[in-house]
Amino acid sequence: MAHIRMMPIVVMVALAASAHAQDWKGTGRMEGKVMDDSGAPLEGVTLKAALPERQGETTLKTDKKGRWVLAGIAAGTWNIDFQLDGYVTKQISVKLPNESSRLAPMEVKLAKAAPTGPPPEVKAALEKAEAAFQERRFPEARAEFEKLLVMVPAQAATIHQRIGLCYYSEKNYKEALPHLELALAAQPDNVPIRAVAAQAALGGGMVDRGRELLAGIDETTVKDPDTFFNIGLDFLSAGNTGEAVAYFSKALTLNPKDVEVYTQRALGYLHLGKTDEARADFKKVLELAPQGEQADLAKKALEQIK
Repeated sequence: MAHIRMMPIVVMVALAASAHAQDWKGTGRMEGKVMDDSGAPLEGVTLKAALPERQGETTLKTDKKGRWVLAGIAAGTWNIDFQLDGYVTKQISVKLPNESSRLAPMEVKLAKAAPTGPPPEVKAALEKAEAAFQERRFPEARAEFEKLLVMVPAQAATIHQRIGLCYYSEKNYKEALPHLELALAAQPDNVPIRAVAAQAALGGGMVDRGRELLAGIDETTVKDPDTFFNIGLDFLSAGNTGEAVAYFSKALTLNPKDVEVYTQRALGYLHLGKTDEARADFKKVLELAPQGEQADLAKKALEQIK
């Protein structure tokens, strides 16, 4: 009796899958043309044609005249996707009744995809504004941001923030504050903007408004000691030494090795007549930085308050 060699199961499955994958082939045909909205032909459009009932699919592209031909196919309902970069993908279903059927050429139009970024003129204005801001040409930056307010009113909050920061950097605090408050109205939990708005109020002599803005800050969320230090400097400039010292202390809680903050707090204590506290801070300055301008200031101050 002859020995029968069994075909490996894996090979049998592979052959079955291959045969199944080719099951969409036949003698049928369909064709068409792809154009844009103006009727101009589109070259290079990818067509993904699938015959779900036989689990078959194939891919082809349009020629220079936007034409395509799908030949050698089985009858059935074909799902065809038309894809081209920059255009909205279109999906159609076409029924080929039988393989001898000859369907009329189909015309498909693809619409332009909506732009994903800002219009070119807005992008150019934004780049010009940001470049001027980064280069500290604040009046020029402001002018460009003000143009953007008209061009993209939906982004008004962000643009007001930038205009406010321009005015603030120019030390025009009274003009800065209204813009910063408009930005803050849209983002009331934005701690950095609230802090800058408070500093603008203090710098512009509106101390009460500055305090109101500061009261809205959850200080546990502040991680940058410079935020507290800068507020302290603004209180100092406004003549509120006690509040300045309090903010210098908050800055030192976050960074207990900041020589400049110790120096400013020591001077504040001196102004308040708290010589013991001032002495302790000046000694800390010498401990952290034995040499330099601040060390010299600390040595002179310690000699005077012995």
